[in-house]
Amino acid sequence: MSVDDDDTRPLTRRERLRRQTVDEIVQAALELVDTGGAHALSLASVGKAMGMTPPALYHYFASREALLDALVLAGYTDLGTAVESAARQAVDRPAAERLAAIAHAWRRWALDHPRRYSMLFTGSRRESVDPLENVSTISQSMLALVTTLQEVAVDAVTPGAGAAVTDRSQLEHDLSRWGGSLGAPPEAAPTSLRLALSTWYRVHGLVSLEIVGAFDTMGLDGERLLAAELEGLVREAARD
Repeated sequence: MSVDDDDTRPLTRRERLRRQTVDEIVQAALELVDTGGAHALSLASVGKAMGMTPPALYHYFASREALLDALVLAGYTDLGTAVESAARQAVDRPAAERLAAIAHAWRRWALDHPRRYSMLFTGSRRESVDPLENVSTISQSMLALVTTLQEVAVDAVTPGAGAAVTDRSQLEHDLSRWGGSLGAPPEAAPTSLRLALSTWYRVHGLVSLEIVGAFDTMGLDGERLLAAELEGLVREAARD
């Protein structure tokens, strides 16, 4: 392996300065998203916040879309870090409590950063990086969900009942392939993988509605609704 191919080699001064500038641009852009949302973001507005001209920004990001991709990646990384930290702190607690810790950490981050959260699902392009497979912190969070739900199932059924079957449906095959991309153990049951995704889209749907105030006029509390959803997921995991 040559020195140029070695990712562990020390960065040159020029590379360090470029990385620092990129980080500063991303941070400035995220703060603008917090203020006005991703739809109002432009290279001109970021340049003004940075004290740079738009042409100067093109040395770091080729387009607004490229910058937005970087912001989505940064947002997913920050969200994943918060969720992974909650999972790590709850590692010695029962599986159902760990599931709750993960889901509530996701909700707290979303409510603390509502416009960044909205950006994650409206600002990314289909051809850009898939965060669930390629952002390590999000992948680890999803893996924690799979592991936790597998434990719930194993605790509730007889040994071997949660093992993967050989005659899988296409969905089971797809779920197992996705689980493998996360690093889930081969014995992870398709049911646990499906419930992990179910947890994700149920929490996401609930939080998205809460952010826009959908529950306010209904007199409903998002935290209580989430707790009830999690109880249902635990029962479903134990039953399957």
